[in-house]
Parts: sequence; structure tokens; C-alpha cells
Amino acid sequence: MATISVQNVRISLGDRPIVDHVTFNLSPGDRIALVGPNGMGKTTFLRTVAGEIEPDAGTIDISSQARILRLEQWKPSGHTRIYDAAYEANPTLREVEQQLKQLEHQMADPSNADHLDNLVTSWGTLSEQFQSQGGYEWEARVKAGLLKMGFPPERWDDSPSSLSGGEAHRLALLGVILSGASVWLLDEPTNHLDIQTIGWLEEMVKSAAAAMVIVSHDRAFLDRVATRTMSWEDGSFWITSGNWTQYQHVREERLRLEALQWQRQQEEERRLRAYIDRWRSGTRARQAQSRQKRLDRLSQQSAHTPPPPTQRALNLTHQSQERTGHLPALRVDNLMLRRGDRVWHPAQATIPLNARVALVGANGTGKTSLLEALMQSPQSRWHAEVTPAYLSQTAVQELPHGVVGMDYAFDLGWDREQIFYLGARFGIPELLWQQSLDTWSGGERARLKLLETLMTPAQALLLDEPTNHLDVRMREALERLLVEYPGTLIMASHDRAFLEHISTHTWWSLGDAFVFERMPYRIDRQPPEFSPQGS
Repeated sequence: MATISVQNVRISLGDRPIVDHVTFNLSPGDRIALVGPNGMGKTTFLRTVAGEIEPDAGTIDISSQARILRLEQWKPSGHTRIYDAAYEANPTLREVEQQLKQLEHQMADPSNADHLDNLVTSWGTLSEQFQSQGGYEWEARVKAGLLKMGFPPERWDDSPSSLSGGEAHRLALLGVILSGASVWLLDEPTNHLDIQTIGWLEEMVKSAAAAMVIVSHDRAFLDRVATRTMSWEDGSFWITSGNWTQYQHVREERLRLEALQWQRQQEEERRLRAYIDRWRSGTRARQAQSRQKRLDRLSQQSAHTPPPPTQRALNLTHQSQERTGHLPALRVDNLMLRRGDRVWHPAQATIPLNARVALVGANGTGKTSLLEALMQSPQSRWHAEVTPAYLSQTAVQELPHGVVGMDYAFDLGWDREQIFYLGARFGIPELLWQQSLDTWSGGERARLKLLETLMTPAQALLLDEPTNHLDVRMREALERLLVEYPGTLIMASHDRAFLEHISTHTWWSLGDAFVFERMPYRIDRQPPEFSPQGS
């Protein structure tokens, strides 16, 4: 039986229609991926399914036994400790625990001796329920979850109100996992997670009995957890079985058939018009009138919007980006990395020209520190004809105040065609270019700095989390650009699909050392052991 049944629903945001004719059932064990570009209305859709917003039309029937939890709704309300917020995340389990304690108190009271058998029976029933819900392993599960989400024991007494945005997201995600809710609505759950934690999240999601709708731009994550995929990115709602990759194959075939059908309809309409124009007043006027009716019916039935045109290729080739023909692009020789009292083993690497290096490791293992050292340390020796450019995670802070976007782009040497074309590919609409950069959102400003770095006339690019603030289509566009980039790339990212698609080498960040390997990153590969001789 469906936990949630959505039938012929229409959703709008203000005066803007989002999607119509939405029909699907959500049952226990379902993990439905909701995919599409930024601004499509996915968060509004989740809020509607959760019952926070009424649909404009249609019905959403929710089982009376369902408990729905949307990731952004979860709040550690009333808790002064991070540990308590996680420990008390499951209200049903906490209620059973309190009932057990109450029964134990009653059983210990001599005045209840006449009712002891009934109390013991009730305690036994509740104890079995508590055990089936994992109550006796609860403390261990909470502690393990906190550690996985990056909260060491010394932080468990901290107040949830002191957390950063990324930390609050991870605590909220843990709260959903522990909640026991029958429906999880997860909006970008992999944000602020490193690769190791994403892998743990995948196991938690796949082992949970809850029904789920998951919004994510992490293709590898969706490939591993989704049982169905839905979207309306092409104008109309549809849902198909399978994960992200299977959805992509079905979508490509749909678009191919729609384009073919549109082309055939256009050809038929041209043929009918030619006949009508020729014989409208001639001896075949009656046949022309009949064909006019056919043309009218065909025009009403056919889609008037042509299929999207094939986009011209965009490359990052600059006059100064000629292949030097010399190896290597970079030598790293006994690079000493220190941050406060923390010291890494000396790093060694020889990076070939035109290598695309995936810099992989958990949060806090030193990836950003290594990238900064590659730009600054004398132990990082770039080839004389190689000039590196660096995109840091704080690059948006370099943007000036009070400058219109178009003027900033002109100062970078871009022409109007480049500005609008690049902007359209990376979520910066034409009207935004006419506004001050101060009015741009954080994501829009980050994408501008990414484009600025990509278009810099350099022979090497060092990119720290370049897929942040990019939806799936933007990430695919970025991949196509970087695969054709005629220089050296070193990229730190937690997007496994992105790294797997474009890398030729892997540089592992292990926490106290770095290991360089002459092989591309693969999702299922484990980090190597560090050996001082082979580092």
C-alpha cells in the first residue's frame, strides 16, 4: 500500500507554474530521485509532498500512519548538546524507552505486587518492540553516526546553535537517518559531505525501510541508491524505473524520438500547405479544403516548440595555452606541509603535461593546503612555460563591490557573445549581467569566479571544489570543457562521477601524507597505504 499517493497534481510558485499532471505513488522501500536543473522548483515540490504547501490542483493522499520528515525541517530544538540532539532524534523510540522505565519503576514498587504479572507481560512486549527498533544498540548507533558526520567526542557537549552551516546540515541529516520516520524527503543530502561520508550515507539510505524522494546533483550517489527517477526538466512530468544513468538513457531516446516526430510533423505541414496554396481556387478546391482541416488538426496536436538545438562546442583554448611539448608540467620534491602543530610527510610527485589529476580525500586531510602550497612553495617547481591559475573555495571574496556584472566581464576581456553564452551554460541569465555583483546570490558569484578561472590564459588549472553550486547539466558542461582543456588540471572534489569521468591520475590525501598514482580515479577503488619510499 502506498504511503503517499500523488494524483494529477499541479504546483505553482506565486504566478509561476512549476509542473502539472504529476501522478505517482510512494511506497516503503521506494527511493525516487528528483532530478533537473537549478530553479526547476524541486524544493517547492518536496514542500508540497510534505503537506507544507497546498497544490493548485489534484490530490495528495498521505497514510494516517505516515510520519514525514523533510531534511530542512529537522531542528535540534530545545537541545543544548549535539549529542542530545542526535540521541533524541527518534521520538517513537524515546517514548517506548520512557514507558519501559516507568514499568520498571512500577515493578520495583512493593505496592504493585498484585499486578506484577501484568506489569511483567507489558514490559516484555515493550522490550521486544524496543529491541526490534534497535533500542538496545541505540547509544552505539548514535555515537557511530556522530563520528561519521565529523563530530568527534570532544564536540558532543557543544551547542547545536554554535554549528556552521555545513555542520548543521550534517547534524540534520543524521537526525533524519535516526528519526525512524516512514518518509524521508532529502534535498541535496550529500552537500558538505566528503567521499567517505557519502559512501556511508549510501549504505544508510539503502538499508532504511523508509520511502524517499531525493533531490541531488550527485550522479554517483543517485546511481547507487535510486530505484526510480522523475523530472520535468524537458517541459512535462514523467517518471521511469531505474537510477540516474538509466534515466539518462531513457531521456536521450525520448528526446531523439520527439525530435524525429517534430521533424516529420513539420514536413507534413509544409506538404499540406503547398497543396492548399496550389489548389485553393483551382479544380481541386474541395480536396484543398479537406487538407486544410487536416492541417488545422495537425497544428493543434503538434508541439510548436522545436527540439533544443545542438549547442556549439565551447573550449578553453587561449593563445597562451599552446602545448609546450615538455615534461613534466610540475615537480613536487619533498614538499613540507605544516598547519599549526600538524605536519604531513614530505610530498613527492611528478605530474606530466596535460595530466588531469583527481585530488581525493576526506574533509580535513589537507587537500586545500596542498593546492595552496603548489601555488606558493619553492618545493613546487612548475615548468618555465607553465603558468598555473587557482580557484580557491573563498574566491568569491575577491569580487569587487559596486561593479555591474557586464562591466566586470568586459574587464576580463570577454566579448558580449562569450558573456551570454557562458552565462547561459552556467546559470547566469542575461538580465543578471546588468545588475551589480552585490545583488548576485552566493551560487551565482561562485559560478562567475569558476568561469573567470576557466577562461584565464594559463597552462595549468588548480580547482578546489569546482562543482559546488553547479547542477547536473552544468557539471556535465564543465566535464566536457575540462576533458578538452589543453593543459594540466589538478582538481579537489567530492563529486565522484566528475572525477571518474575526467581524471587521468589520482593524488590521494590521506590525512598525514599524500600518495600520487599514475592511474585515473575510480569510484570503487580504495585509498592506498602510504609508503615513505613510494610517496
